[in-house]
Amino acid sequence: MARPRKQESIEKKILDVETRVAALKKEYEEALSQLKDLREQQRLVQAQRLLDAMDKKGKSFEEVLRLVNL
Repeated sequence: MARPRKQESIEKKILDVETRVAALKKEYEEALSQLKDLREQQRLVQAQRLLDAMDKKGKSFEEVLRLVNL
């Protein structure tokens, strides 16, 4: 039969896991923030590319919007 674990041993393991979870949560939140920033940068680049294409083809905002809404 298995021996019962000591309460101190279980509490230490709980503390270790809680510490690990906190570190992983912080890492996750940082990665999520970085992802949000990168997506915003991507949208800005896409918007600039769209504006450049509009200028190159001489299309107005209304013309492009009408085409998109077809």
